[in-house]
Amino acid sequence: MALTPAAGGGESSTSPMPFQTPGPVNAEVQWDGFDPQTYVRHNYADLRADDREFLRRTRDFFAGAKLSEARCVDVGSGANLYPTLSLLPFAHTVDLCEWSAANVCWLRQQVDSYDPMWDPYWQVCAEHPAYAALTDPRRRLARVARVSQTSVFDLPRHAWDAGTMFFVACSISADRAESAHAIARFLRALRPGSPFAVAVMLGSAGYRVGEHSFPAVALARAEVVAGIAAGAYDVEVYEERPRPPLRDGYASMLLTTGRTRG
Repeated sequence: MALTPAAGGGESSTSPMPFQTPGPVNAEVQWDGFDPQTYVRHNYADLRADDREFLRRTRDFFAGAKLSEARCVDVGSGANLYPTLSLLPFAHTVDLCEWSAANVCWLRQQVDSYDPMWDPYWQVCAEHPAYAALTDPRRRLARVARVSQTSVFDLPRHAWDAGTMFFVACSISADRAESAHAIARFLRALRPGSPFAVAVMLGSAGYRVGEHSFPAVALARAEVVAGIAAGAYDVEVYEERPRPPLRDGYASMLLTTGRTRG
């Protein structure tokens, strides 16, 4: 779920985390009330420079990972297709695991034939030859994608060869321990040596979708990187502070790539 001067991977964010009062844990949130159409219009109707950069870097990472006919997963897909698009040329299957029933319905409609608004995202992918060779991404997605109502906390162990989890650990709960647990469960769901990409918002104070508010955890860069590094190697980090920001109430966006440990 979706969900920052542009900073490269070697720089760290020193902004203090905003004060955060206790909020709901994941199981207390009415996720079926999530409005995917409103969310998509606000977040993805126009391809932002920060999402373009995250997609470009994720594309290049997976293109260099030597994947072929892989079992792939996108965890917490929400109402966002571009992490799945980044896996498409290399996938024998892609499991889109999402908990909200409303988002599951939206995903199934998009998998059948995704909206034209996602074409600019695929065009970014197709700037790389490994993606340009796939001439009909809609047909490929309809063939390989499988949508399931699955919680990140219930993912099976060592089930997939590659995976993405974008803007999930930061925005499914107000409980910091649940955020760390979500990252650990995602990494554990991949087989040893599997390439992955994880994106989070840092310093998030929560977000609104239409008339509804949803919780977040004000994550700091160091704790996210430490949590991922505990279960991964060859970890690379890129942080970006977009201007203008997508919304109020967050500090930056962080992308991490790497491979899972055994």
